[in-house]
Amino acid sequence: MATFRIHEDLEKENRVLLAKTGGAATKQPQVQRSTFGVLNNVVGNKNTDAPAGGEKATLKDLKNKIKPLVNNAKTKPEENSITANQAKAVFKPVEPFKTFQVYAESKENIAKDGAGIKKDDSLVDAKREPLQELKNAELLETPMSVGESFSPMSVDKSVTLLEADISLAPRNDRDRFFEVEEYQSDILTYLMEAEKRHRPKPAYMKKQPDINHSMRTILVDWLVEVSEEYRLQGETLCLAISYIDRFLSFMSVVRAKLQLVGTAAMFIAAKYEEIYPPDVGEFVYITDDTYTKTQVLRMEQLILKVLGFDLSVPTTLVFTTVYCVMNDVPDKVKYMCMYLCELSLLDADPFLTYLPSKIAAGALALSRYALDLPIWSRMLETNIKYRLEDLKDIILDLNKIHTKAESLGQQAIQEKFKGNKYMQVATIPTAELSEETFDKMCKSLVAIASAAAETEAAEAAGAPLNQNDSVREMMSSLLFV
Repeated sequence: MATFRIHEDLEKENRVLLAKTGGAATKQPQVQRSTFGVLNNVVGNKNTDAPAGGEKATLKDLKNKIKPLVNNAKTKPEENSITANQAKAVFKPVEPFKTFQVYAESKENIAKDGAGIKKDDSLVDAKREPLQELKNAELLETPMSVGESFSPMSVDKSVTLLEADISLAPRNDRDRFFEVEEYQSDILTYLMEAEKRHRPKPAYMKKQPDINHSMRTILVDWLVEVSEEYRLQGETLCLAISYIDRFLSFMSVVRAKLQLVGTAAMFIAAKYEEIYPPDVGEFVYITDDTYTKTQVLRMEQLILKVLGFDLSVPTTLVFTTVYCVMNDVPDKVKYMCMYLCELSLLDADPFLTYLPSKIAAGALALSRYALDLPIWSRMLETNIKYRLEDLKDIILDLNKIHTKAESLGQQAIQEKFKGNKYMQVATIPTAELSEETFDKMCKSLVAIASAAAETEAAEAAGAPLNQNDSVREMMSSLLFV
């Protein structure tokens, strides 16, 4: 074991005592003293002069009355002591440490400096207790503050406060992320490329020997209730179902372990998406102790291994958020679109055959139609990159599941979107939409788009226009709303 020693400088610690004998200064013999406990031994020395009133010796008294500690000295204490006059001659009093003062270049101090008041004098009486609130707000200002331009780096707080007052209510973090207009198109392009990398097999249920679509629907409905019970994000639910479908595309599962797969998938999605995910014990509890913590953790490891730890996949909710932010969609249309997207999670067939971006686009078009808005527009076609003709199949399938939503045995999603949080969009009646009606809307939209193109060309050429104002207003509403 390594040790260290403290160097004792006998020449410094054993001071030279001066004695005036016969006018000649003689040195007293140097005696070694112990290293520690100087002050304690001085206080405990009976021959030390105690302060008046029997009070305990202070540090100032000890500085003037320190005596060398002699353990084995044969001389009397009086012979080794230092008188008060000798101590003054040998030891110089130590001046107390002076703290430096910080001068704040504030408006008040600048005004005082201009009047001829010194900076140090202005801060003598400006002491305050810790955590005491300053009464004068101007004292908080620094050379980087607002007001007069004391520095070229000054910031105008008045403009900041004005902008904060007139700004709208902040959206959530996901909405603010997609509000960067310069990158919205690039983000959407990347998401459409990423959704094609990790897709579940649409017909995987045919290769499952012990489970079917009905069991999967019951599992999804139960996961919706779990997410509502623990107040999880909607993206957590979509990710969990995506993990389940991808896992079942490669692994055969017996029906007794299907709930375990769903529990572990929800646990993974919660740890990926949530700030404070529920503990594994909570997921064991919601299964009514059907499985143990060890079983959930082992299934989690198996799912991660099968998925190759590729957990970042865009879901229908991600595309819904992007579409609504890019096109400034009203909240009621947005919640209706989310409702239709979650209904599509119940049925693997036929919705696994569609890309998430296409499902979200079809849900947006059907939501607009159900809320008496134009089903599609040229602006939506430009931003979302889907034409209305491309969305025919998905819109008709979504309309079918929306029509039979009230008669389904699984009502967790319907009850969720009947709440005030989602503006009760689940209570909106289903829009009647047939294939013939949809084809007519597509033809009329194409005709209006071509007429608009001709109108724009005529306006650019300066030719007179034959359309009346009502036709032009209808065209603009259908193309740009």
